[in-house]
Amino acid sequence: MRSWLFPLTCALVGFAAAAHAQSVTLLDTARLASPRLRESSGVTPSSRPGLFWTHNDSGDGPMLYATDSAGQDLGRIRVRGVGAIDWEDIGAGPCVVAPGRCLYIGDIGDNRSQRPRVTIYRLVEPVPPSGKGDTLRVVDVLDSLVLRYPGGPRDAETVIVTPGGTLLIVSKPRHGEPHRYMADLHAPPPTVLVDAGPLPISVNTVRGRLVTGGSISPDGRWVVIRTYVSLHFFRVDGTMHPIPAGGPDGIPIPYVETQGEGVAFDGPTRLVLTSEQGNDGHGLIVRLRILLPDR
Repeated sequence: MRSWLFPLTCALVGFAAAAHAQSVTLLDTARLASPRLRESSGVTPSSRPGLFWTHNDSGDGPMLYATDSAGQDLGRIRVRGVGAIDWEDIGAGPCVVAPGRCLYIGDIGDNRSQRPRVTIYRLVEPVPPSGKGDTLRVVDVLDSLVLRYPGGPRDAETVIVTPGGTLLIVSKPRHGEPHRYMADLHAPPPTVLVDAGPLPISVNTVRGRLVTGGSISPDGRWVVIRTYVSLHFFRVDGTMHPIPAGGPDGIPIPYVETQGEGVAFDGPTRLVLTSEQGNDGHGLIVRLRILLPDR
């Protein structure tokens, strides 16, 4: 059996001299204009430059929304044949079971840690809608991955798919360290995730340091995990043990949103964050410039 865990075993490395806050700077912010997009919980870039896919948290139907870094309403798509109990994150990567690039939607939210199974919906990335008036487009799901955690249910809000075809879910504990749960998308359809161990993130409920999203860089070398208030960068390498450097508190987000949950790499030097609605009824999209080590 080949060792498939190593393609996405995350090891924290030195980040800009002990991860000083100036390694992450604010570029701009914008409101998410769609009146239907009130609780953006996950975000991932489209294959079309400048466009992003996002979705609401629980309470919406199986809808994907298109936007850009200015927050424009670029229309929505309904995913046919799937449920929407608690969509928490969306990632993109190889379809593996079919040609092309797929979106992976994580119906994994479980605040009470009582769902016996969670579901990842995989669909070939659709052609984006034509604009905010394009609201009737329907696409079919490619398949569904129904998964269990070893040791019982977990709450989670992070889905990442590596360029090599490894699925990563990161738990959202209220105390203790978050854990990585993995599956090899090249193997027969998995049913039980593998616990690949903890990440050195100092969870703090009072301060809002709870894991709410993650993303992988376009070159597959870096993973970012976000909380409501911090960013945590990890080098993707072949070791099995995360190496702390820069501290488990992470790097403070320079613009803290209301209920910020989404994060995605937008190229090698930028991140996009999205949030649920603020006091004016609109969520935000925030762009950050980041500086990562060359090696």
